[in-house]
Parts: sequence; C-alpha cells; structure tokens
Amino acid sequence: MTHQPFQFPVPGSRPPRQIPPALREPVRIAALVGVGMMIVGSMLPWIRAWRPGTGWFDVSGFQQAGDGGIVLEFAIVAGVIVWSNRAWRSQMAVIVVAPSLLGASCLALMRVSYETSAAFLRSLINAGGHGTFEFGFWLTIAGSMTLVVAGGVGIWRARKRLRIRPKGTGRIIAGGVGAIAGGVGGFIVGSQIADLLTQGSTVGASGLLITLAFAMSFVGAWLGGSVAMGAIRALQRP
Repeated sequence: MTHQPFQFPVPGSRPPRQIPPALREPVRIAALVGVGMMIVGSMLPWIRAWRPGTGWFDVSGFQQAGDGGIVLEFAIVAGVIVWSNRAWRSQMAVIVVAPSLLGASCLALMRVSYETSAAFLRSLINAGGHGTFEFGFWLTIAGSMTLVVAGGVGIWRARKRLRIRPKGTGRIIAGGVGAIAGGVGGFIVGSQIADLLTQGSTVGASGLLITLAFAMSFVGAWLGGSVAMGAIRALQRP
C-alpha cells in the first residue's frame, strides 16, 4: 500500500469569484435598481401630515388601502424573475414580459394611491391641518418606471426567441394568476390578523404587520398557484 505525500494547497489555486449573470448586463442591473427603489420606497413613509390635536404623523404605504404592501410583493416577484438566469432567458413570453407588466401594474396602483392620498390631504386642510407627499412615495413611482423601461428593453431583445403559446401555457398562466390572487388575499388576511392582535397598541405593530402579512402572503401565493394549476390540469384530462 502506497501513501501519497501530503501537499499543502497552492496559494492562489482557488478559482476566482465570478460576478452573478444578473450583474453583468446593464438592462438587468437597471431592472434590479428599479426593484430596489420600489422595495425601499414602499417601506418608507408616503405622507407627512400635521393635524390639530394630533401633531405631526407619518402615513406609510401599508396603511389605508395597503398599496405599499402590494407594490412590495410585486417588486419581490419581479426581482426574482430578473435575478434568475433561467427566467430572464426563458422562451415563454408570459415570463419575459412579467417584470415590465408588474412595474406597469405598480404604476397604475400608485396612480390610484395618489388620488386617495390627495383626497386625504384635502380633508386635512378642511380640518385645519396640512401635509405633503414624502420621498418614499416618489421613489416608489420612479422605481416602477425604471422597471417598466428596463423590462421593456428586455422584451425587445428577447423578441426573436419568444414563444407565444408554449406547451403548458394554460397551467403556467393559471398558476401565476392563482399565486397573485392568493398572495394578495393572504396579505389582506395577515394584515387583518395583525390589526386585531395590536389593536390599541403601537408597540411592535409595524413589525408584526409585516411579518404576518408576508407570511400569509407567501402561503396564499403557494396555495393559490397550486390550486389553480391543479384545477387546469384536471380540466385538461380527457
């Protein structure tokens, strides 16, 4: 039996670290920057207001209609698609157009949120108060626009390889729609549970809201996608 002589590792033999593919393409970097802007903006206060008897207070996107939570969910989904090399280079049109479509949906949502917030600010003026839109609100809009543009460029570059109706498109679309519906529903349920648990208390309310809302959101997205794809699969059986 022969013994191999022990050798110390040669310095510099470790392979150099490679930059992730998502950080090598300017278009994907721009899309990820837009996603980051949306995530940060959705978590920052959207309105800074003053009301007689109350004083100064902030209104976040998670309050009122919870538009900030929906924007955050859409941004995370878009970020995963942009970061994933397989998803970004997919031949399925429904996946390639998803980042730009999610950004456009957030822009439409921010338009509704602007009208709702503007009505709230007008009500403050009628009550002797005042308020303004904060940096987080405009950052969210700017991030959504960046994602739309970057995603649109990605669609244009991928136009030659896209397949409009690949095999299994029905299940994919149904799963996506079910996941979005389940995620939104789970977020609403989680928010309501957090409100009930923190009723009358502000200590730790925001942290509990985010934790429960997004935990329920992911559960709802998984259930919604699974149920929708299972239903389509059952309907397609002869």
